[in-house]
Amino acid sequence: MEDKIRIFKIVLLIVFILLVVRAFQLQVLDGDYYYNLSEGNRTSFRPISAPRGKIIDRNGEIMVNNKLSHNLYLLPNEIPPQVSIDAVLKNIANYTSLTYANLLENYNLSKDNINNQGAFILKRNIKKEDMVILLENNNELPGVLVKESSIRDYVYGDLAAHLIGYVGEINKEELRYYSEQSIYSYHVQDMLGKSGLEKEYEEYLKGIDGVRQVEVNNLGEFVQELGVKDPVPGHNIVLNIDLKFQQKVERILESHIERLIIEAQEDDERCEPIGGSAIILNPNNGKILAMSSYPNFNLNTFTTGLSEEDYLKLSSDSRRPMLDRNIMVSVPPGSLFKLVTGTAAIKYLNVKAETEFNDPNGLFYIPGWSRPFRNWHEGGEGSMDFTKALARSNNIIFYKLGYNLYQEYRGEKLVETAINYGLSQKTNIDLPGEKKGRVPEEGLSSNSKSWNPGDSVNLSIGQGDLLTTPIQMANYISAIANRGTLFRPYILDEIVNFEGEVIFNQKSEVLHELDYDNRLYNILHQGMEEVTMSSYGTARSTFRDFPIEVSGKTGTAQTSIEDFSHGWFGGFAPSDDPEIVVLVFLENGSSSTYTLPIAGDIIKEYFDVNIEQEEKRDEVANTTTEDGQGAEQTNEKEENSNSNLFEYIRDVFSSKEEESN
Repeated sequence: MEDKIRIFKIVLLIVFILLVVRAFQLQVLDGDYYYNLSEGNRTSFRPISAPRGKIIDRNGEIMVNNKLSHNLYLLPNEIPPQVSIDAVLKNIANYTSLTYANLLENYNLSKDNINNQGAFILKRNIKKEDMVILLENNNELPGVLVKESSIRDYVYGDLAAHLIGYVGEINKEELRYYSEQSIYSYHVQDMLGKSGLEKEYEEYLKGIDGVRQVEVNNLGEFVQELGVKDPVPGHNIVLNIDLKFQQKVERILESHIERLIIEAQEDDERCEPIGGSAIILNPNNGKILAMSSYPNFNLNTFTTGLSEEDYLKLSSDSRRPMLDRNIMVSVPPGSLFKLVTGTAAIKYLNVKAETEFNDPNGLFYIPGWSRPFRNWHEGGEGSMDFTKALARSNNIIFYKLGYNLYQEYRGEKLVETAINYGLSQKTNIDLPGEKKGRVPEEGLSSNSKSWNPGDSVNLSIGQGDLLTTPIQMANYISAIANRGTLFRPYILDEIVNFEGEVIFNQKSEVLHELDYDNRLYNILHQGMEEVTMSSYGTARSTFRDFPIEVSGKTGTAQTSIEDFSHGWFGGFAPSDDPEIVVLVFLENGSSSTYTLPIAGDIIKEYFDVNIEQEEKRDEVANTTTEDGQGAEQTNEKEENSNSNLFEYIRDVFSSKEEESN
């Protein structure tokens, strides 16, 4: 009997110990968890992603939209205490193509975000296969939530790629930056604008995520909904761009450049263009109507994360397709700069349209220098007035103007005029990454000993220590077209919220009013019209019999690489009442001659000119000028007389040193 009582006591003791241990586990080890449950804090916050705002053209056509995707979240307060977070992450990795290391990294990063409300993002835009597997095994994955979201849908793929830009996954530095700015709306793996308009207007395009608050039981099972904070979609941005016109401009630029590449491969004396750009803007307010950079890339490559193969392909491409040549390339403008020199000459040297000059032999000597500066045209072109010199892009006349400006003002007035036109300054176009170019500031000091006559002579034809971007050149031509107002170019028209209410309407902004009289612009306009419409102009091959009167200026700019030159054309139409400015740039395009058909086709598309011009163009191309040069041949040689300009400038200084010795 005593043995039975002893056994019974031992059993009671064991049961008591087990109860104490269990009570200790429940009240101490898991006390906080069950306390929260007992106090009614059995809530779970389930995120609702806000769609990003759309990008829309001026006519309401959607250029960028969103499409359905699914995100993977972890809700730690829905995981029972006997199950570790680490075990859940490993199970997810076992079931899916996701790796444990990546899941753990994202969990740890997300845990530090004070705005996550207990929902930790593990992976955005998961594969459909992974989504199905996770849903099928949700009973074995407590606290795991697959939720609908959206990713960017670039409707037209590579259309306006540099202008629109792309989104990418937020990185640690960006997360840290926003935290330091007390902006806590960004989470690990959030997508945000990385380039173009996507980046420029990120704060408007990004929506505000919502949240669904639900009650769950101790197993993490749904009990009831407690409330919903609806997401706020991002604002839509409406552009000044016309989708159809943008498509036509891109098609024109691409087809011409690809044709030029093929032709150059068959001609040892020509270089293959690396790329090019085209800008069309309204000179009366600064609105960008179309803007294209070639080569481009497919924006949808970035929506699901750039693969290593795609990254290597883009980064190793020698033609740099990711580079926006409209705003990020700064190179010499060549003879496009002669309008600056002409402005300074009219303003400070009292040059008139009929002022006579003479080019007797195609050579210009700076007094005391033994080596000449040469014209692009071999031999002299004789007597001509100022507007014809502009139309012929005669280097000798502009060397003389540059030297005369040097004698009176050293480099001060020529450099000052360039800066007045916005060179060496950003235009502040609403795109990130714009370069400001360079104008040699030594010329601003009238006492500068480092500025010599060769600097002014060289600068007078757009060479030397001078760098400009296509957007600067387009804006500068625009200021001449509208007779003195330098507008800030802009792409965005208005911002509209998801209810259709306009919350921002962008207005024209004047950067600078130029202090030049109407007579000066009359002279420049006359010269630019002679460039295109006269029998001797450097752009006559395309525009002399054109159905619309166009005014413009060609430019061929040498590079630091021997035999490589950039091609430029900048102009406006119609000549008497400009509606558009067109700027075409060909990187390593050999000559301005090859920019002209591009500009001509763009202008015809804008004005909906639906007539065949090829026969007339061929007739003009085959006609000869007064000096016997074919139109195409003459234009192709423009400014290239100094094909070794940098070399012979060095020779000039070497000769002077030899003479002084």
